[in-house]
Amino acid sequence: MHESGFGPLDRSVVSAMLGQRIEIEIAAPALVSQGLYPEELQYIARAVEKRQAEFATARICARRALARLGVAPCALVPNADRSPSWPNGVVGSIAHTTDCCIVAVTNAPEIIGIGVDIEVDAPLEPNLERMICTERERRWLDCAKPGERGFLGKLHFSAKEAFYKCQYSITGTFLDFAQVEIKFDLARQSFAIVALARQDPAWDFVPRAQGRFRRAAGFVITSVTLAAFNSAGQL
Repeated sequence: MHESGFGPLDRSVVSAMLGQRIEIEIAAPALVSQGLYPEELQYIARAVEKRQAEFATARICARRALARLGVAPCALVPNADRSPSWPNGVVGSIAHTTDCCIVAVTNAPEIIGIGVDIEVDAPLEPNLERMICTERERRWLDCAKPGERGFLGKLHFSAKEAFYKCQYSITGTFLDFAQVEIKFDLARQSFAIVALARQDPAWDFVPRAQGRFRRAAGFVITSVTLAAFNSAGQL
């Protein structure tokens, strides 16, 4: 397994997206067992090799990042719903695709949610566009420069994946792609959630979600972070 910073995607790219209070580790998935806890080995015992490599690499990366936060090493067996499980006081996110795994964690009290996604930088298949993008998002894609529509479609997919991960750690709710609408600022490499098919007070945090994206090393990387309110009701 590559040490962080040694792989094709440099850790500084993702660190610049997420900020100094969030620790990042990046590695290429590798089929390893050394460094895993017995509970973790048991969890993936019947998984295919690809899944074993992704799982193992993510847990080793996570413990490296947690160590820099002063968190003692421990087993990181997923929850019953297969979402990542973190030590008390820690929030984090895991993402992996071909040849790259990213782990982001923090114990900063002002950060209550993180979502990270990484995709191979290849155009979104046209037949998936209607499933991923709302009608208004597709109208925006209609205005894309020649040759950019496929990338922007993939960007929508990745950004929604990052938001889903961020919100799920707070709400425990599964969302469809069509339930979320995103607006991009391509110049600033950022995005915001502008519409959500959920209106009750449990979702009041959505306007505070901060999305960013980068295109680097053959990947599309997106992140969403959520800050908590302080006692004065301010970010």
